[in-house]
Amino acid sequence: MTNLVHGYVVRTYREGDETELVQLFNRVYEDFAGYVPRTLEYWRWCCLSRPDVEAEGIVIVNDGRKIIGYGVVGKTGNIWELCYDSAYDGEKIVSMILEWAVNYVESAGGDSIVLNAPAKDHLLRDVCLRSGFAETHPPSMFLSVLDFPKFIREILDWKREKLRGYDEELLIKVRNSSSWYGGNITVKIRNGDVSVEEGVNDEPGVVVEADVPTIVSCILGTRGLLKAFFGLKLRVRPFWKFLKILKLFSLLRIKDPWFSPGADFG
Repeated sequence: MTNLVHGYVVRTYREGDETELVQLFNRVYEDFAGYVPRTLEYWRWCCLSRPDVEAEGIVIVNDGRKIIGYGVVGKTGNIWELCYDSAYDGEKIVSMILEWAVNYVESAGGDSIVLNAPAKDHLLRDVCLRSGFAETHPPSMFLSVLDFPKFIREILDWKREKLRGYDEELLIKVRNSSSWYGGNITVKIRNGDVSVEEGVNDEPGVVVEADVPTIVSCILGTRGLLKAFFGLKLRVRPFWKFLKILKLFSLLRIKDPWFSPGADFG
């Protein structure tokens, strides 16, 4: 099915579209915490192969040269993915996708539509509200860290430039850690060069000790380091190096807005 609306071509999915769809998704959502990079295989699995999704349920907006927006709509009324290129008229693109989605779900016998959207996307939020959607709080998200050394290493590698001038070797003792590693993590930082290893190497300059929920909440921003420290949830030895640890945890802290599209769930 193909229609021309407001100068844009609106049509349904054709085999091979996923290459452009994946590229668009990765450009739009790469700066969100919780972002899972799309590959062709992953997109086909989480969208195209989803039980309630058919090719006719994937709407494409094209400017005549390339795809600038799309929505993956299930017959159950879930919009599993919605993405648009902000370099174009986002309001028109989103409006067309939502109007198409409403008509599609109604034709499939559905009586409601659910869309999980980024809270910071005010354009998308405003269009949804004007289109008759009601705003609700999403369910609480459960996040588990399976590999603490890799988790810390990835964040510090990402913040490498901000670690220039920071020199410290520390031991992070993770209480109640997973059984597949001992709970000791040695971190060495020398002017931006980072080394993170399991176990204890040499004599660390500082020891940080806390349980799993405390470390995760401090990194994800749901608990402040000062509150954890003065509440005796997090210990630093020697205590006078606390300010250096405060700086380090401020770099470890993930401050990007969180978002995961519905296609990443279930």
